[in-house]
Amino acid sequence: MEAVELTNADGGTLYLREEGDTLSFQIVRTHSLNIAMGGTTGVPIPFPPLQMYNPETGQPNYNNVATAAALTGKAVNIEDAYEAEGYDFSGTKKFDEGTGFRSKSFLTIPLKNYTSEVIGVLQLINAQKPDKSEVIPFSKTVQRLVE
Repeated sequence: MEAVELTNADGGTLYLREEGDTLSFQIVRTHSLNIAMGGTTGVPIPFPPLQMYNPETGQPNYNNVATAAALTGKAVNIEDAYEAEGYDFSGTKKFDEGTGFRSKSFLTIPLKNYTSEVIGVLQLINAQKPDKSEVIPFSKTVQRLVE
């Protein structure tokens, strides 16, 4: 929640890396949609974990932005999910269709322990101007601050 406030984002998701190389949803928040799941809310998160590797082929899953950040250990900063290349945002677009939301800017940061092992991912969504009048990209300055 501090990262959401610090970056003036509309929401964010915290994933933790689990055994079997999956990212499980721990906290999901989107202020403009009044979504608050996981964490201290007591509201269960109905989404299945993200697979970091294809279970059939064993190939790394670089198509999902959160798993790509976990696999590479590098932040991913996307100005507009609908124009981004190299990532599959079909689930995001389906969510948007069902809610009337417009997912746009994403800042996805791998979380590392003291030995630089990725233990989770923080994904912030829809940076906003201070007056909340417009969704803007996450700046490089904000990215460095969150990292």
